[in-house]
Amino acid sequence: MQAIILAGGKGTRMESPIPKVLMEIGGKSIIAHQIDYLLGKVDKIVLALGFQADIVAEYIKEKYPDKNIALSFEDEPLGTGGATKKALGLTAGKFVLVLNSDDITDINPAELEKYGESTIIVAHPRLPFGLIEEDDGYAKFIFNPILEDKLVHVGWHMLNREEYLQALPDKGSIESDVFPKMKLRLHLHEGFWGALNSKKDIEAFEKRKDLPEQLN
Repeated sequence: MQAIILAGGKGTRMESPIPKVLMEIGGKSIIAHQIDYLLGKVDKIVLALGFQADIVAEYIKEKYPDKNIALSFEDEPLGTGGATKKALGLTAGKFVLVLNSDDITDINPAELEKYGESTIIVAHPRLPFGLIEEDDGYAKFIFNPILEDKLVHVGWHMLNREEYLQALPDKGSIESDVFPKMKLRLHLHEGFWGALNSKKDIEAFEKRKDLPEQLN
């Protein structure tokens, strides 16, 4: 399997002049965490770059000079759908793993191949704030609960390459413009998952006690 990492976002909520993917967690950049995790699990990695692409490209060339990593560049913002479509041109094989750069998880790509069809990875969401339930007329506080009866997309999906080359727009969102129209197998991931959308997310992330081995 080959993989595409969507790494073109500005990361406005990070309040940083550098690209979001170069922000650090535990002394290592977000994109390095993703690449290091995927190396050895996929045959090739394609980075879909947009905001300050030249800075990210230089970082990758210096840090991973001998790895099978290709770079896909946007001349203008294409959205996740357009960025994926353009990056797919640098991949081969029947299925391609696509992931958001800021969704850190310990999903094993090999587990997805068993389905043999396009698959979206979901998990039970963890609320970033406390939940209050009623208990005999009084407030009962539950801090950062996991909602066992709900599912959310964890930012990782495995696509049938040819099928999605036809379905993806040249510009647009894969989440709103493509996924609702497609038949997608569900894979429930019950391991680690954390989204990094702001500095506050990074601070909370580093305090978590359930970090997988690659983040310790």
